[in-house]
Amino acid sequence: MFILYFVIWMVISGKQDIEVIIVGAVISVAIYWFVRKQMRYKPVNIRTVIRKVPNVFRYVGILIWETAKANLSVLRIVFSRSVSIKPRLVYLRIDLKSDATRVVLANSITLTPGTITAEMDDGVYCIHCLDEGMSENLDDSIFVRELKKFEE
Repeated sequence: MFILYFVIWMVISGKQDIEVIIVGAVISVAIYWFVRKQMRYKPVNIRTVIRKVPNVFRYVGILIWETAKANLSVLRIVFSRSVSIKPRLVYLRIDLKSDATRVVLANSITLTPGTITAEMDDGVYCIHCLDEGMSENLDDSIFVRELKKFEE
């Protein structure tokens, strides 16, 4: 993290003078120390991060595909001659361990047209669905399965 802070400092400062480098190093150390102490940041093994990069690309691809499918479903509802939608609120308990994967799931649901994460509290999600059909199998969706792979 220190290196990341230092690189950001060097890019933003725009100069590579000795004074700028020293000040940047001192400020980067101070920020790194603050984050470790006050925000309880624990350094992550770089091998673990590199090992999960393919999963990130896979997840983004799945998110794009599911968003496209949901767009077609919403278009079908919007352009149908009869208005027969049945909105629904669904409460689900989804067992994801980390806060990061919980937030990613909530955002993925919200990014998918026709569904919105209205509330998330300790693994319980309140999801508003445009139609009943969109609420089926949300607790075992492809998003949940892929995010559980991140936690392994």
